[in-house]
Amino acid sequence: MYRLSILLLVLAGVNPLASAEEITVVTSWDHYREVLVDKGRTDPEADQRIAELLTGLNDMDRNAGIDRIGVAAPPFRFDGWLNSEPMTLEDLRGQVVLVRWWTETCPFCASSTPALKFFNDFYGPQGLAMVGVYHPKADRDAPLDVARVQNAVDVRGLDFPIAIDWEWRNGTLADWWLTGPERPATSVTFLLDKQGVIQYVHPGMEYHEDHGAEGHAQCANDMVGIRAAIERLLAEPVVAQN
Repeated sequence: MYRLSILLLVLAGVNPLASAEEITVVTSWDHYREVLVDKGRTDPEADQRIAELLTGLNDMDRNAGIDRIGVAAPPFRFDGWLNSEPMTLEDLRGQVVLVRWWTETCPFCASSTPALKFFNDFYGPQGLAMVGVYHPKADRDAPLDVARVQNAVDVRGLDFPIAIDWEWRNGTLADWWLTGPERPATSVTFLLDKQGVIQYVHPGMEYHEDHGAEGHAQCANDMVGIRAAIERLLAEPVVAQN
């Protein structure tokens, strides 16, 4: 599948193996702290930065995506695919679909990775289709670099379909999320019903099972809400299209 995506990009005139300067793939909050220190921050400065991020996480308006509920999901306009042939929303009709934007330098995304793997493993056999959407933050103006995305996918151990929204500021994320009101984050999660209509939005940052870590209780509450929404949508019948 990856080779097919590479071939399509080559035919489009893109060099998918032209890697930019190596970018560290963050794997956890502890690793993120190490990265900050390695880049020159003192231990207190690194701790302060993490405290600021967690404050933003807990203060985030969980209703920030309410304007998207009931809206038919716009078409995918992605720049490539890994772990899958290119897909359209029509290909996914009849399934509940979870779409999550993420990037490799984001500790919120790293901490949410176990939840995404769980959703795929547990709910996939019940009819949930997963689409993880990579969008670059570091070096975001560099040319499309599929090797960079593949490295991030490998490090995070993601084996479900990954779409590449390299031009996210004017691409699919813009269509789905960046129009309308100010948004708190770009690491947004959407749940689509079996007809392709947005029925749930987690407006960004992080969610996971309760692991007792300080400052992460809200993440566990968000995880409960996402699971409940998935189960509700999976239980709904497919509505016949006219």
